Amino acid sequence: MDYKKIVDNLSLEELAGQVLCFDIYGKDDPNEIEKEIKTMKPGGIFLQGTTKEQIKYYTDMVNKYTSVPVIVSSEIEGGPGYGIKDAGNTPHMMALSASDDEVLLEELGKSIGQTCRANGIMWPFAPVVDLNINFKNPSINIRGASDSPKHVVKIAGSIIKGLEYNHNMVSCCKHFPGEGLDDRNSHFMTTINPLSQEEWMNTYGYIYKELIKRGLKSIMVGHIALPSFETEKDPIIGYLPAVFSKSLITGLLKEKLGFDGCVVSDAMSMIGACACIDDLKNIAIKYLNAGGDMILFPEPTDHDRIVQAVKDGELSIDRLKDAVTRVLKLKMEANLFNDYKVSLPVDEREKIQEISQQITDKSIKIVRNYDGIIPFKYKKDSKVLFLNIFEPYFHKEPTGTEFKALKDELEKYGCKVDELFNPNHKKVLSVMNDYDLVLLNCKMSSEDYHGATTRIGWYNIMVLWRGYVLQHPNFVFISFGDPYKLYDAPYLKTYINAFSFSDASQRSVAKVLLGKIDAQGKNPVKFDGFFEREVD
Repeated sequence: MDYKKIVDNLSLEELAGQVLCFDIYGKDDPNEIEKEIKTMKPGGIFLQGTTKEQIKYYTDMVNKYTSVPVIVSSEIEGGPGYGIKDAGNTPHMMALSASDDEVLLEELGKSIGQTCRANGIMWPFAPVVDLNINFKNPSINIRGASDSPKHVVKIAGSIIKGLEYNHNMVSCCKHFPGEGLDDRNSHFMTTINPLSQEEWMNTYGYIYKELIKRGLKSIMVGHIALPSFETEKDPIIGYLPAVFSKSLITGLLKEKLGFDGCVVSDAMSMIGACACIDDLKNIAIKYLNAGGDMILFPEPTDHDRIVQAVKDGELSIDRLKDAVTRVLKLKMEANLFNDYKVSLPVDEREKIQEISQQITDKSIKIVRNYDGIIPFKYKKDSKVLFLNIFEPYFHKEPTGTEFKALKDELEKYGCKVDELFNPNHKKVLSVMNDYDLVLLNCKMSSEDYHGATTRIGWYNIMVLWRGYVLQHPNFVFISFGDPYKLYDAPYLKTYINAFSFSDASQRSVAKVLLGKIDAQGKNPVKFDGFFEREVD
């Protein structure tokens, strides 16, 4: 394809639109969206919580106003259901990693890619390839595969291979130059990757080099600073996030690592980006001048501002055309310039569920079983008490169905289950001796929006107050979120890591508890003083 010819035939206004990826949600007003699209003429759209019909509607809407086909993206870290209503979810990245099964992960990637493409999405903002090094990091956690660079490449590479099968999707990894070391959240502020140049090249650099060698098509740049590769520091805000750093996007990523694909920003609405710029009208210009190619979640005013910046000489037309060329190359890789046909079944939900179950059956890790409770010697009508602790997403009220899959699976084998949600110690003491088995189900991770922490707090700890429940002869703590809860509860004698709160993970935990399957999971991370990593 002659990209130069296409680019040269685009007007300045069309060029400006091609570097914008406009976000649309299922609840948005279509009339208001169309007003924005008519002006912006975006090269990409990001869709979340939309139906297949809405995806087609908005894709057709954009293509009505643009001369170049729009690329459609979504957030699919937890499977296609994250972007497409009722399309099915998968276990979280760390659970996939704990299974250590490249064949199953590639098959899962194929089914996800097929489902997404059949529903009109071809650009996945996944997988996460950050290293989960600092257990206090509230942003990555179970979204990341491991703290081992080699294992991250192994797991992410398998998933990407499946996603790109039959050109269903174009690959994207995030968040360059690497999250997972700070104990803060880049949604709230610019986080820091403190590694030296040598340390970075041997860790995050290794991951990106290897994936670039394998043909990685796009990379999401985050609101993360990497001081060891910088020479300037603002006296107030410190080092710039990568989205505004020419030394990181152009110097390190494009030149040193040789990446010739498309660089997309993380959401520009995040405070880690927008708090670091004096005038918000220049946010897109600063990103493009740093070497970025596609702006995620632009402001409606960004389009006209880019046009004016080129006219005023603040942004060179050559830099804008280079960015558009990289966007067009990505679209070509997604088969948007020919009559692409989906050649596999449209509905892969059952297959995704089946593969997810196979994966989680291999991902559960029993970290402690000092009292030999597992496998639990259950009988028909064994009474099981759930003590469910969690922080509902954005502080919503509990639905009462958070652990339905776990309950259903135990009841399938004849157990009788009752549940308490975020109970206090007095309530626990009043009922616990009526039960044969007590499970403390902890659903806390980066996916449960504390935002700045994944630690157990006062809202949750009262279930363990006075240590009443610890006296129960068959008490098991199960982390359906991050694997680090022994830090806050080092006294636990029976402890399981599921690495995910997906339905598949819950069913696998039930089977492990009752001895229906062995716990085969491998620790994908190390936790000093508690357990060692069991993967390369």
